[in-house]
Amino acid sequence: MREADVGVTLTERANEVADDEYLMGAPDLVVEVLSPSNTVDEINDKMSICMANGCVSFWVVDPKRKRVSVTEGDVTKHYRVAASISCCLLEADVPVQAVFQK
Repeated sequence: MREADVGVTLTERANEVADDEYLMGAPDLVVEVLSPSNTVDEINDKMSICMANGCVSFWVVDPKRKRVSVTEGDVTKHYRVAASISCCLLEADVPVQAVFQK
């Protein structure tokens, strides 16, 4: 069992689970925030496991480099502070700058 820093499950999928059951598989959107204790292997393993188990969009937030890497399917795109992330699950673009605001 693994935990994500942030996990988002679409309402339609969450409604399919009975109140006394757990959601099986990975959240639809997973966000991991890098910290000094993370290793590349650890993040890559989490991404592989999540993507193989139902995750549609996997984000890696790198506070040191002010960059967000988004993997959807077999494609990873890197976004810097001036960019906006267009995620296939969200109905709006996410400005990268907003991810780093306190």
